[in-house]
Amino acid sequence: MTAAGADVPSNPASQSGQRKRVALTLLAGVAFTVGAIAGYDLIPPVRFDVTRMPKDAIVLSSTPVQGHPESGEWLDGSKRRLRCHYPPGSDEPQYYCAVNYFVGPSPGRGLDLSNYTHVEVKVVYKGDVPKLRLFARHFDPRYSTLGDTNSTKYNSVFLATQDLRAPVSLSVEEFTVAEWWRLQYKLPRELAQAELGNVVTVGLDFSYPMTEGVHDLEVQEITFVRPGLSRETWYLGILSVWLVGIVLYSLLQLRTYRIERRLLQNEAERYRTRATTDPLTLALNRHGLEQGWARLLAGATPAPGHALALLVLDIDHFKRVNDSCGHAVGDRVLRDLAALLRRQLRSSDWLVRWGGEEFVVLLPGVRADHAAALADDLRKAVESHAFGSGVPAPVTVSVGVALQWPEEGFEALFKRADEALYEAKRGGRNRVVVAADP
Repeated sequence: MTAAGADVPSNPASQSGQRKRVALTLLAGVAFTVGAIAGYDLIPPVRFDVTRMPKDAIVLSSTPVQGHPESGEWLDGSKRRLRCHYPPGSDEPQYYCAVNYFVGPSPGRGLDLSNYTHVEVKVVYKGDVPKLRLFARHFDPRYSTLGDTNSTKYNSVFLATQDLRAPVSLSVEEFTVAEWWRLQYKLPRELAQAELGNVVTVGLDFSYPMTEGVHDLEVQEITFVRPGLSRETWYLGILSVWLVGIVLYSLLQLRTYRIERRLLQNEAERYRTRATTDPLTLALNRHGLEQGWARLLAGATPAPGHALALLVLDIDHFKRVNDSCGHAVGDRVLRDLAALLRRQLRSSDWLVRWGGEEFVVLLPGVRADHAAALADDLRKAVESHAFGSGVPAPVTVSVGVALQWPEEGFEALFKRADEALYEAKRGGRNRVVVAADP
């Protein structure tokens, strides 16, 4: 119910459409979530191929053997093909022949490969050695020094050469720290785990014990691979989208609620206006006066010498206007009269159509000795006003005036003003009569 006592009509079609939109949005959100979860594996991985390093960052290192100052040599200028010699009769426990890829910008600054999940190795080997070793050297100032290149942690995994006939994919968890290195550098057990957080060098090597002969190696690829996004980050992104959607939906609902609330308030105001306003003259009606009377009395107490004045105005011989000119002209007179009176009154004054051709004017806080003069000003304004063609001239009003006494209610005040009006009628009309004090 509105303040005026009328129901505000709801819009079932609009509510049904809104529920349908919400349901479709939820279905779309569920479909998006299922698709996003299923689509995680379609995200391209991040790949880092160490063999693509510049040539000056690729170094062949080896120990000397009988007949060779270095056991290793490049077979071409691309630094992809190398040969390692181990002559018959050799017995070199310190034998070493390796290709090194320096991936860091400086000896102590490397790359963080700890987020990579596996390594793809593709090499072509000719020889009969049973294994190669893939290594990743990690620099940590707790045990590594720039002056000793071998002090970087030796993370390695052995590759059986029989498996190298096809590309090999290794989990980074297969890397372990070489036991000889840990013992040589006296690393405590808590630092003995493989680390890839600051890798300065990656490579492949042949190591003791070796098989006699010539060993040719073509390194085509050593690629570290990790997901483009971690699964946790991907799921967190999906959750974030849902949270953002919920927040946006809540804000939209709040905005919709405020709009609907404002529309309901406007609708209620229209109903209240219709219930309290005379549609012809746009003055208050009786119901409007009844609703506002309590608020009027609750207002500021009139200053000394001031009072609330109630005027009852009645158009003289209005029935003649209706009978001779028709009700359309009579309605126009009533509208013009109400507009004229509003122009003469203050913004704080009240104009009420009491019924038919009778109007009530309330003058709050008016000087008691001015009430009659103000009423007479209204009477003169009506008498001098041209109401347009078809209206017998002049149109006049009779006015009864009553000043409210303390504790006097509306009924008593109106009765005195109404009696003064009839006295004005009996006295010849077109005049103002002030009611006697109670």
